[in-house]
Amino acid sequence: MTAMLAPLPVNPLDWPDIWHQANGWRGRFIEEYACGERVVSNALLRLAAVPGRGAEILLPHPVGQRFCALAKAVGPGGPFAQEGKGVAAALAEWTEFAPLRTMLCHGSAAISVDHKGRWYAHFSMIDMRPDRVVEERLTVDEKDAADRLKALHIVRQRLDGRWRAMERRLEGEPEA
Repeated sequence: MTAMLAPLPVNPLDWPDIWHQANGWRGRFIEEYACGERVVSNALLRLAAVPGRGAEILLPHPVGQRFCALAKAVGPGGPFAQEGKGVAAALAEWTEFAPLRTMLCHGSAAISVDHKGRWYAHFSMIDMRPDRVVEERLTVDEKDAADRLKALHIVRQRLDGRWRAMERRLEGEPEA
């Protein structure tokens, strides 16, 4: 008996386009995240310039720590808690995207295609902690990738808008 081979779902000549689609999504996600990082950095610089209350604002070098510094500044008990409630809420939404950002920036990727021609990005990354080493893995399909990018964009716009509203409320306060 002769085995029949199913036709490939994708022409091998299409692989470069598929690879570019998957990595294009990765790049757009990282760029969107970087725009949010810039909002947070600008917010910290502006808050640190407010006489008195701004003295409590930390300006950490690692970008990831800036989110924590801003959350502390606008969160309960922070020097800008009253004006920063909207920013605090947007930051809480933002934190759900941090693990994906880490994987996209530091993980290696392999791309596969299913029987309908949809791509899947398979990421792996070694996470070294003081007490353990873990190989983390994540698979994102084409639709999930598009949904996550759209969700990040919405949350980044919300963070930016709420920061701008807070900044307008602070405009009456002089800078140091």
